[in-house]
Amino acid sequence: MDLSTTRPQPPRNQGDSTFSKKKKKISDGSDHISSTLFTDAATLLAENIRTIGLEISRSIASEVLIK
Repeated sequence: MDLSTTRPQPPRNQGDSTFSKKKKKISDGSDHISSTLFTDAATLLAENIRTIGLEISRSIASEVLIK
């Protein structure tokens, strides 16, 4: 491997926004509300998926019994 043709990497600019540290967000309580809404939506979705799965299983079972 010939290293004579490689270029050195320029130093990273510490003031660049890509590398600067993020400021800590002050919570106004909306994070808790958002997580509660997300949890409620996920629970409702899971219940609906379970119900649909049971209906599909029953439908398949009735098709098998008919044949």
